[in-house]
Amino acid sequence: MDVERELAGLASSVTAVWKPEQARRRLLNPRPLPTAWTTIGPPIADHWANVRADGRDEPLDLAGVVDLAHPDAFHRTVTDPLLRGRIVLLGDPGAGKTALLLRLTLTLLAEREQAAARDARSGPLPVPVLLRLSTWNPDEQTLERWITTRLDADYGHRRPVPIRHLMPLLDGLDEMPEPRRRQALQAISNTFVDTPIVLTSRTAEYLDALAALAGNTLAAAAVLELTALLAATVRDYLQLTTARPVSWADVFTRDAADCGGRLAAALSAPLWVDLARTTYTDPDRADNDPTELLHLPDIDSIHSRLLDRLIPTAYPDPPEPAPDGNTWRRDDAHRWLQHLAIDMHHRDTQDLAWWQLTLAVPRPLKFAIGLGIGLGIGFWWVGMMFGVVFGIMFGGALAPHPARRRIRWRRTSRFFSRQLAAVLALAVTIALGTGLAFGFTVALVYGLPLGLVFGFGAEFTTLLRVNDADVPAATDPVGLLRGDRRRVITAGLVATLPAGLLILVIGLRGGLVAALVAALAGGLAGGLAVALGVGVTLGAWLRFEVARLWWCGKGRLPWRLMAFLADAHRRGVLRQAGGVWQFRHALLRDRLVATVEEQARR
Repeated sequence: MDVERELAGLASSVTAVWKPEQARRRLLNPRPLPTAWTTIGPPIADHWANVRADGRDEPLDLAGVVDLAHPDAFHRTVTDPLLRGRIVLLGDPGAGKTALLLRLTLTLLAEREQAAARDARSGPLPVPVLLRLSTWNPDEQTLERWITTRLDADYGHRRPVPIRHLMPLLDGLDEMPEPRRRQALQAISNTFVDTPIVLTSRTAEYLDALAALAGNTLAAAAVLELTALLAATVRDYLQLTTARPVSWADVFTRDAADCGGRLAAALSAPLWVDLARTTYTDPDRADNDPTELLHLPDIDSIHSRLLDRLIPTAYPDPPEPAPDGNTWRRDDAHRWLQHLAIDMHHRDTQDLAWWQLTLAVPRPLKFAIGLGIGLGIGFWWVGMMFGVVFGIMFGGALAPHPARRRIRWRRTSRFFSRQLAAVLALAVTIALGTGLAFGFTVALVYGLPLGLVFGFGAEFTTLLRVNDADVPAATDPVGLLRGDRRRVITAGLVATLPAGLLILVIGLRGGLVAALVAALAGGLAGGLAVALGVGVTLGAWLRFEVARLWWCGKGRLPWRLMAFLADAHRRGVLRQAGGVWQFRHALLRDRLVATVEEQARR
């Protein structure tokens, strides 16, 4: 495939993921969320002679601000010809690092598209890709391998892309466990020698990682730190983006006169400005007056109040139907989101991945369900011995904690021998089970052919590939679930016909009518067996259904879980990052956990 065509496809995939997300987060609607930064020099940054493209050992003032007059200021800094295109962006929680990186991604993609259109002969242009460092374990994957994995999982791009054709935008060094940050920083510095990159982190965690590396900085990278927003900037933004400009003007005046600027200090980061805009947007609601913030004793109380208001604002009372017709009561939504936050907190993750909800299901329950599935299918086929074989196989598949792996299924020629071995192993297992129950002849005539039908039915399904052009299905959480379910059902359909035909041919000795009845029953049973076997051992959908039943049965999540999560994303409580959801901010997840702990102490 032509390199530029492949890179253009990747660029389209990245755009398809983040452009709708930018719109949902209202990062530019009706004007850019204000963000400001300053320059940090050595020793936190590399020597200026290494940072500068001209090699001069003289400092540069890279301070800037994103506002209505300068919406692309950060992009201009990153692409400044005086720099080598390597930036570390630091800031406190809620300072706007991820939002700035998201906007940079789309700006660079648009610039790349325009450049390619102007001069198609200029050669392959690098593709900016936004990647979440929280998904990388340096002990298990090299940096290059991890990037290849994320291009597949987040953007549906399966072919490895050389580093020289990418501009990695690496978000959230601070979200990695502390021991891995040092490893990650060192690997990034060693791997991306000349590659333009942008890395974000909370300031304290980045400084700790540098200290662990004895002060060895990210080579040739300029370091910027997001700074507090001025009170006047915040006031003007809220006046122009809400329906209550007079109220906000009065609030800031009273804050300066009576509270020593406490509220202005609390709203000095983009996260809190955005929450204030979102949660105090309706002047007609009685409980929607921002002057209440002036009566809170400190900045932490103001932040907690803004976080606590988000879910009640997103879920009005009485409830308003979602576009799909579902209605979610405020109290129910709050309780369900709390349970999800607690589960994510226990697993130390910011990603809400539907296939990981099975981790909370007790292992004995998963084994029991898998055993029941296997016994049921086995008894349907030939009786107790076959049932035990299936039961142990399916029970063992459901019981262990699933390893981190891709959702989409794919196979290449290098896996062929391993897959053929798996088919033969399954066929022999079924033949042995049949032989123990009915004898060697029956095993050879019936068991082995049926085993081959099951095995090849399952393996045929794993050869199905998702179309490269089907970007939304490859990167949307709901699309991933539907794709996994479709492949499980396909496995059953693939196995139904050959199993039925095989039984029909074998059964003709006993008469046509009896053979047809046996073929119909056997084909359906064979298809169901393969579908369940594939779904339990290779797919994620059936495991998710087990988890959904368990969560719903305990009242912790709704039965229409995916519809609820998609609607929470639409309401702005969740955000989407590739094939997973996240809470709007990590601080919202932490606040939901804290409220549960506070209630438990009362």
